[in-house]
Order: sequence, then C-alpha cells, then structure tokens
Amino acid sequence: MKLGKWKVLGLAGVLALGYVSQAKAFHVKVDENTFADIYFNMKVWYMNYDKRAKDYVNGTIGDWRRNEFKVEEAQINFMGQVNKLVQFYGEYDQDQKGSSLNELGVNFAFAKEFQVLAGLIRNCFTRADISSSYNRIVPTKPFIDPQKAMLFNIFEHDGNTHYGAMVHGDLFGGMFTYRVGIYPNHFRAKQNKDFVWNARVEFQPLMLGFKCECAATPFAKVRDTYLGKKDVLTIGLGYFSAKERKSYWNEELNKNWGINIQYPKDLTRKDRDVDGWTVDFMFEKKFGDFVPNLQAGYVSLSDTHLNPITYKSEDSDGWYVQGQLLYDQVVGCGKPAIAVRFNTSTHDKAYNINNRAKDAKLDRWGVALNYYIKEQDAKVVLGFDHFKYRDGAKDFLKKIRFEDSLTDWYLLMQVKF
Repeated sequence: MKLGKWKVLGLAGVLALGYVSQAKAFHVKVDENTFADIYFNMKVWYMNYDKRAKDYVNGTIGDWRRNEFKVEEAQINFMGQVNKLVQFYGEYDQDQKGSSLNELGVNFAFAKEFQVLAGLIRNCFTRADISSSYNRIVPTKPFIDPQKAMLFNIFEHDGNTHYGAMVHGDLFGGMFTYRVGIYPNHFRAKQNKDFVWNARVEFQPLMLGFKCECAATPFAKVRDTYLGKKDVLTIGLGYFSAKERKSYWNEELNKNWGINIQYPKDLTRKDRDVDGWTVDFMFEKKFGDFVPNLQAGYVSLSDTHLNPITYKSEDSDGWYVQGQLLYDQVVGCGKPAIAVRFNTSTHDKAYNINNRAKDAKLDRWGVALNYYIKEQDAKVVLGFDHFKYRDGAKDFLKKIRFEDSLTDWYLLMQVKF
C-alpha cells in the first residue's frame, strides 16, 4: 500500500476515534457490516496489607504492614467484526510491570448454535474462568494465596487464559449453552506434546422468565452481576482433562522459601493424568427496589500432586459461595450494595510435617461495600479479605515463623469508558 493511502486511513481513524458513540466506546464504522468498538478500562487500588511474618525471616520484617497504591488492568479493549461471519476482540493490559497481551481472539459466527473462537482465550472449565473481572461483586481475585504457601489456584488452574480454540454456542434459544476448548499442553515435561481439554455446559430455565447468559458472543464470557438489568438463573457443569508433569507440593517451596527438599527424579520426570469436574450456579432477580444475587460452586481435581512420603498421587478440591444485595435506587450519586464471599480449598496430604503427610487447607472470607455511580463504568468499593490457613499449611507457616491468619483491606476505584 502506498504512503498516501496510509495517511488517508490514519486520518480516517483519528476522525472516527474522535466520535464517542452512545455505547460509551469509540466507534469505528466502515459500513453496516464492518465496524469496531474501542474501550478503556482502569482499576486504581489502595491496599492495606496485614503483616506476614513474626520476625525478620527470608527478607520479611515481622512488623511489616504495607500501604500500597497500584493501578491494575488498565486495559485497551476492542471488539468488532469484519462481516457477519468473522468477529474479533482483544484486551491489552498496562500496569507497573509494563504492557501485556491479555486476550485476543477471532470468532467465526456460523450460527448462534455453532461458533468457533481461536487465539489467546479463556479456559471454559469453571464459571470463574469465563467471568469478566470488571463485573465481580467482590473485586479481589478468587482463591488467591497471599502467603504463597499453597501455590495452587484451584479455580484458575495455572491461570485462566491460554492459546487455543473453543467451539461454543446457544441451543434451544439459549436454554442450553456450551463451550468446548482445546489448548496446547505446556503442563507436561515435554511441553505441547498433546492438548488440555475443557468443556462446559449450562442450563437456563428461560420458560420461568429468566434471560440467557449467551455463549454465542465473540468472547463467550459471563458476568458476576447484571445489576438488575435482567433476571438470570444458570446451572453449570464443567470438565477438565490434561496430562501433567508429576511434581510435589513442596517443589515450589524450594524456590519461594529457600527450603532444600530433594525428591526422586524418576518420579518427577513422569507425567500423570489430571481430571477435574465442577458444578456451579448463579441466581439474580430484581424484586422491587432490591436485586439479590447468589452464587456457589464446587471443583474437584484428581491427581494434582504427589504425597511427599508415599509418592502416590493425591487430589484437590474447593468450593465457594458468594452473594450481593443491591439497592436499586440512587442514594447520593450512586446505588449501594453489599457483597460477601467465602471460599475454601483442600489439597490432600500435600505437606511433609515431621514425616507425616498433612493436608493443605486455606479458608477465605471477605466483605465488599459496592457503590455503583454508573453501573460498572464508575464504581467505588471498600472491603477486606480474611485468610486462615489450616492443617499442614498452618503447621508449615508456623515452622518458618510466618502468620497463618491475615486480614487485608482495600479501596477500589474503577472506571470503564
């Protein structure tokens, strides 16, 4: 293409981006079938972290209690289509560590019942995997481990985005939705030798007046809340399967805590089959001026790690419950809501404590006071998370003189445009 054409296209792009559509995005339109919307999202946090250690250990000061301001998920998002068949979307993140590609996909929308998405996309195992982080009722990430003593996020298995492909769609008008994903397997000793499989189906009783959380979209995501805009009841089932390198829970502890633990190399070099399943539901319905929201889920994963004494494979599981009550009337300049979340995870016989294999357990509960100034586009959240380690995880932290009970406070300011 000649330089003159690039200049014309560049000028056209600037003029198009100068127009803000009613959909709160920069709208670039070529014709009726070719267009793109560009968004900007940002989260600004104030964090008050509880102390982590009882004295000076591994570079951590015992009275350490940190105050921190940070910007997370400052995103440039775009979504559009080349024509009615070929759609696309993407997310670029910017934070203190630099910029990164978060998600990027091309979607072939053959029909609402059958679509194919490929690129850097979400896993489609749990509801947490396919939920938008900007629509959480409790804004902090689910199932995080603040001490890095457990090192395994059961609801976002090694992160929730991977390069791969997904078949997805809505059946019977959206009463049933489905997602089936395939991703190159980098969990194995020989990476990308085969694939990781995810599958998820959902039932939504539309005959009772509930609306569809449709999978037939360019990004196939859902939300934690629709803020009373539509009534939703979704029951989901998910499946996960992959071959993974055999490892011990404490292998990563060698790196994070400087503890020298040696294991037989012939065991750690072999792969194992990891299978998992999940069940969850989400309910939200407007009753007059109030919008209650209730969600719960359970995940079970087999053969996630090795027993440090018997060298046999052990399992992991976890469950959560969360909810929000929104007052759907303006008080001051926004709508107030209160949200609560509890989650717990257990990793069977993960720690070697005095030559005895003990479970690693972590309980977490938190409260968030949400103030929706303009729905999710402008909101302020004040909240806290309380973490409590139990059994082998508690014993391990005590042994290295770290705290086994933490409470972190936060203030979030979120903007979407």
